[in-house]
Amino acid sequence: MSKKTVRWGTDIGCPKRIVPLQGRNELSDHGLKGKRAKGELGLSRGRTRKEARADAADALPASEAMTQDQWSEREQLIAERAEEVRRGLTTWMSTTAAGVRNFIHDTAPADIHPDQLREAIKAEEHEYRHYETDDSNDAKERHSAAIIELQAFKQRHGERIGQRTPDIKKNVEQAIAILVFIMLVEGAFNALLFKDAQSAGLLGGLLVAFGVSAVNVLFGVAGGFFGLRYLNHPAMPAKVAGGVIAGVCVMIGIFLNFFVAHFRDAVEAGLLVAEAEGRLGEFSMFEIAPGAVLGSMFPNVFGFDSFVALALLILGLTVFGLAVYEGYDRITDPYPGYGRVWRKERKAYERRQQLREDLRGDLSAYFTASRMWFETQLSRHTAAKREIEKAMNLLESRRDIAVAIAAKAADQERGLKVAYRQAHRRMRNSLRDKLGEQATCPAYFDEIITPQLPPFDYSKERAQANAAIKVIDQNITALNLTREWLETHIQQVQQGLSSIEKKVAEEIGRVRDAKASGDAKKAG
Repeated sequence: MSKKTVRWGTDIGCPKRIVPLQGRNELSDHGLKGKRAKGELGLSRGRTRKEARADAADALPASEAMTQDQWSEREQLIAERAEEVRRGLTTWMSTTAAGVRNFIHDTAPADIHPDQLREAIKAEEHEYRHYETDDSNDAKERHSAAIIELQAFKQRHGERIGQRTPDIKKNVEQAIAILVFIMLVEGAFNALLFKDAQSAGLLGGLLVAFGVSAVNVLFGVAGGFFGLRYLNHPAMPAKVAGGVIAGVCVMIGIFLNFFVAHFRDAVEAGLLVAEAEGRLGEFSMFEIAPGAVLGSMFPNVFGFDSFVALALLILGLTVFGLAVYEGYDRITDPYPGYGRVWRKERKAYERRQQLREDLRGDLSAYFTASRMWFETQLSRHTAAKREIEKAMNLLESRRDIAVAIAAKAADQERGLKVAYRQAHRRMRNSLRDKLGEQATCPAYFDEIITPQLPPFDYSKERAQANAAIKVIDQNITALNLTREWLETHIQQVQQGLSSIEKKVAEEIGRVRDAKASGDAKKAG
């Protein structure tokens, strides 16, 4: 069978590939070699007549017996040679017939019954459909629970979200990647803008620049995610908390960016003073007191001494605004909780669909293997029927060969005996005066016994072949019937799998009705 065969078909029908009969049975294996294999006895007629005349001159006694025991030595040799040929042919035919019987027995398939075959197919199919009773039930329960949670969420917040659905393609990983990217970009630009305002150059400003950028992005994301989003919440406490958090984060973000810009101005001024005093190599930006920077910010927060500080402020506020937008709209749905319950329902649905596709794929592979098994069995049954007929034809052809060889040996045996007995009679007649009463030929000379040919009957093999062919024909009929049933069964299974969505909708409707009736009873 094929490597992808079904388990139920390993012992049904013809489990192995049909191999033609190898009739390697030679005559030489049974003592018939050379001319003997062609029916030649290897005895000369002239030599036979000479020995017959010698036997007659010896005055063999008269005998009324008709048995072979009274034969002369030459006649015994003739009969022995002929019997040797017949015995070799008999064993050659018997071993050939035994090989044919064994071949028919090995080739004859097991009986196939449509009812049992269908039950075996359904039994193995049931093992593939374990999802419907195990994993699929669990996935259905999770999906139903997620749908109920989503519907309850929409009922509580229906006036706010309306018919809008969240963008389920958004994911947290993408938003985090964007935030990290803008943080790195801002840090790099901050380092470039700080490198001219300190003696350590670019490397000296990297640590401070990335730290400031991280804080700037963090407050922007917090203001958008925990602040602005909760302004959409219907509950007043959540809305107030969201407004407070958004206001605090926005104020801190703006203050931080202004402080960094003024700090850049203060560092550059301190650098000029250190250069004038001749201690430029010892100068550090950390010598600038934060309090002094805060004092210089007011009352004119836009009073910058350099264009670099203004560029630093614009860059920081831009990154802060992007971070607020990412936290508000890009991480999840702007409405708090909507994206979570929606993704939960989608994930449960996709899990259920995946189980359904897995089941469909498993059943598809199983049914494909079943179809291949039927095609293979039909071809093997046909091949088995043909090979059984070929084996019987081989047996018949060998029987014809054996009959021809045996007949040729029998003709030689009879001819040699006739030659012997005629020469014996002539010699007896010529010696009648000398032999007297002993000149009478023995009684067994009155009739020449014709040797009997081997029967070579193969009725047993023919009966066995007919029985095997009958089983093959019955199996072919059973295979065709079962294959037709399988095609109909496959269509029913596919329709059943396709109706899963309809069943899901019906189940969801029943859940909604039950929940609505329960809420009505509680309200009543």
